[in-house]
Amino acid sequence: MTIESVAAGVCSLLNQLGSWFNYIDWSATGTMISGLSTLVVAVLTVSLVRENKLLRKAGNSPRIVAHFEVHPDGNGGLNLALSNVGTGPALDVSFSFEYDDVDFKNYNIIVDYAQERPPMTMIAQGDKVSFLFAVGFHLFAPKDGSISKQLRPFKAKVSWRASDCKQQISEIYSLDVSAYAGLPGMMAKPPLLKIADELCALNKKLASRACAPLLDTTTTEQSTRAVVKGASEGCE
Repeated sequence: MTIESVAAGVCSLLNQLGSWFNYIDWSATGTMISGLSTLVVAVLTVSLVRENKLLRKAGNSPRIVAHFEVHPDGNGGLNLALSNVGTGPALDVSFSFEYDDVDFKNYNIIVDYAQERPPMTMIAQGDKVSFLFAVGFHLFAPKDGSISKQLRPFKAKVSWRASDCKQQISEIYSLDVSAYAGLPGMMAKPPLLKIADELCALNKKLASRACAPLLDTTTTEQSTRAVVKGASEGCE
């Protein structure tokens, strides 16, 4: 193939392209491109609105979890906590128990599990409401061993709603005290309580009597403070 033939082929192709461009309706083409641009912008806008909505929802999605936790005083108490582990405040928080009445009556449970309560106004993000459920060792000391040897698993139903939604959300959690059976160190006390123990030991020397650890069970309805004995241990 010679240079002349290649040049002739290129010139022929350019002539064909020139003829094709002459037949193009540039006005219609511009309108089509403008329409496509408008469609792309609309799709991007809808996608952006959807993403913003999902971000707002993710930033306001409270979640209440019911769980046991060791009493911070370290005296053997077992608390039941309602913790907001989600994002945003949880409003109108309520809870109830699904339990075997015969089994519950077989143990010294401190909280009034049968009482119906109105919902709590709010549990803020990262906060919790915690209350004394029972002294831990009582849950493994039945009144009647023929019924059960330890408190059987039961369920806690928790309901709440987000601040921008009127619909209630509900979750049911299974709670089992056997998860805490035989764990050492659960009665360890923080430094301030150790200081209190030292004062208790001093009181023992002065009064010649033992000082039993106490757990606060006072409710909002009581005008005087109420306590129960924690795990049996002397002051040394």
